[in-house]
Amino acid sequence: MQIYIEKIGMIRPYSNPKNKKLNLEIDWSVEYYDTDLREIRYDCILKSINSLDLSFKVEGLLKLESFEEFSQASCSQLIFDKAFDVLMGMFSLTRQSTHVLEGNESCNYFGSEKISDTLSN
Repeated sequence: MQIYIEKIGMIRPYSNPKNKKLNLEIDWSVEYYDTDLREIRYDCILKSINSLDLSFKVEGLLKLESFEEFSQASCSQLIFDKAFDVLMGMFSLTRQSTHVLEGNESCNYFGSEKISDTLSN
Protein backbone atom coordinates (compact mmCIF):
# COMPACT_ATOMS: atom_id res chain seq x y z
CA MET A 1 0.00 0.00 0.00
CA GLN A 2 1.13 3.52 -0.75
CA ILE A 3 -0.20 6.52 1.19
CA TYR A 4 -0.01 9.97 -0.38
CA ILE A 5 -0.69 13.38 1.13
CA GLU A 6 -1.97 15.71 -1.58
CA LYS A 7 -3.26 18.79 0.30
CA ILE A 8 -2.63 20.24 3.74
CA GLY A 9 -4.54 23.05 5.40
CA MET A 10 -4.17 24.58 8.84
CA ILE A 11 -6.08 27.25 10.70
CA ARG A 12 -3.69 28.40 13.39
CA PRO A 13 -4.72 30.27 16.54
CA TYR A 14 -4.47 34.03 16.23
CA SER A 15 -2.31 34.44 19.33
CA ASN A 16 0.69 32.31 20.20
CA PRO A 17 0.47 30.16 23.30
CA LYS A 18 2.84 31.49 25.95
CA ASN A 19 3.32 28.16 27.70
CA LYS A 20 6.55 26.47 26.57
CA LYS A 21 5.05 23.03 27.22
CA LEU A 22 2.03 22.64 24.97
CA ASN A 23 -0.42 19.88 25.84
CA LEU A 24 -2.71 19.25 22.88
CA GLU A 25 -5.85 17.18 23.16
CA ILE A 26 -6.80 16.28 19.60
CA ASP A 27 -10.11 15.07 18.24
CA TRP A 28 -9.59 13.44 14.86
CA SER A 29 -11.45 11.63 12.13
CA VAL A 30 -10.64 10.03 8.79
CA GLU A 31 -13.27 9.78 6.08
CA TYR A 32 -12.78 7.51 3.05
CA TYR A 33 -14.28 7.77 -0.44
CA ASP A 34 -14.68 5.00 -3.05
CA THR A 35 -13.50 2.20 -0.77
CA ASP A 36 -14.35 -0.45 -3.37
CA LEU A 37 -11.61 0.76 -5.74
CA ARG A 38 -7.81 0.28 -5.77
CA GLU A 39 -7.32 4.03 -5.19
CA ILE A 40 -9.08 5.35 -2.12
CA ARG A 41 -9.36 9.06 -1.35
CA TYR A 42 -9.35 10.22 2.27
CA ASP A 43 -9.82 13.35 4.37
CA CYS A 44 -8.22 13.49 7.80
CA ILE A 45 -9.35 16.27 10.15
CA LEU A 46 -7.64 17.12 13.43
CA LYS A 47 -9.08 19.67 15.87
CA SER A 48 -7.86 20.68 19.28
CA ILE A 49 -10.47 20.30 22.01
CA ASN A 50 -8.88 22.45 24.70
CA SER A 51 -8.34 26.20 24.91
CA LEU A 52 -6.05 26.30 21.86
CA ASP A 53 -8.16 26.89 18.74
CA LEU A 54 -6.45 24.83 16.04
CA SER A 55 -7.86 23.04 12.98
CA PHE A 56 -5.92 20.92 10.51
CA LYS A 57 -6.95 18.95 7.41
CA VAL A 58 -5.07 16.51 5.22
CA GLU A 59 -6.45 15.24 1.91
CA GLY A 60 -4.80 12.32 0.23
CA LEU A 61 -4.87 9.05 -1.61
CA LEU A 62 -4.27 5.39 -0.74
CA LYS A 63 -3.12 3.09 -3.53
CA LEU A 64 -3.64 -0.61 -2.88
CA GLU A 65 -1.58 -3.34 -4.49
CA SER A 66 -3.25 -6.19 -6.36
CA PHE A 67 -5.15 -8.51 -3.99
CA GLU A 68 -4.44 -6.22 -1.03
CA GLU A 69 -7.39 -5.65 1.29
CA PHE A 70 -8.30 -2.27 2.74
CA SER A 71 -8.24 -2.15 6.56
CA GLN A 72 -9.87 1.07 7.72
CA ALA A 73 -8.65 0.80 11.33
CA SER A 74 -4.95 0.33 10.55
CA CYS A 75 -4.97 2.87 7.68
CA SER A 76 -6.70 5.46 9.85
CA GLN A 77 -4.07 5.12 12.57
CA LEU A 78 -1.22 5.44 10.05
CA ILE A 79 -2.81 8.51 8.46
CA PHE A 80 -3.44 10.12 11.86
CA ASP A 81 0.16 9.49 12.99
CA LYS A 82 1.60 11.09 9.85
CA ALA A 83 -0.89 13.97 9.90
CA PHE A 84 -0.07 14.70 13.55
CA ASP A 85 3.68 14.76 12.78
CA VAL A 86 3.06 17.22 9.94
CA LEU A 87 0.78 19.34 12.16
CA MET A 88 3.45 19.64 14.88
CA GLY A 89 6.04 20.60 12.27
CA MET A 90 3.79 23.26 10.76
CA PHE A 91 2.81 24.60 14.17
CA SER A 92 6.46 24.95 15.07
CA LEU A 93 7.35 26.62 11.75
CA THR A 94 4.62 29.24 12.09
CA ARG A 95 5.36 30.32 15.65
CA GLN A 96 6.12 33.96 16.26
CA SER A 97 9.77 34.86 16.06
CA THR A 98 11.92 37.95 15.56
CA HIS A 99 15.03 37.96 13.36
CA VAL A 100 17.67 40.69 13.58
CA LEU A 101 19.35 41.49 10.28
CA GLU A 102 22.88 42.75 9.91
CA GLY A 103 23.37 46.51 9.93
CA ASN A 104 22.28 48.45 6.86
CA GLU A 105 25.88 49.45 6.02
CA SER A 106 26.73 45.87 4.98
CA CYS A 107 23.81 45.78 2.52
CA ASN A 108 23.97 49.30 1.06
CA TYR A 109 24.45 48.00 -2.47
CA PHE A 110 21.15 46.10 -2.32
CA GLY A 111 18.64 48.83 -1.53
CA SER A 112 18.92 48.34 2.23
CA GLU A 113 17.08 51.59 2.97
CA LYS A 114 13.86 49.65 2.32
CA ILE A 115 14.71 46.80 4.71
CA SER A 116 13.81 47.26 8.37
CA ASP A 117 16.29 46.23 11.07
CA THR A 118 13.99 43.47 12.30
CA LEU A 119 11.56 41.11 10.67
CA SER A 120 8.74 39.43 12.53
CA ASN A 121 6.55 36.57 11.39
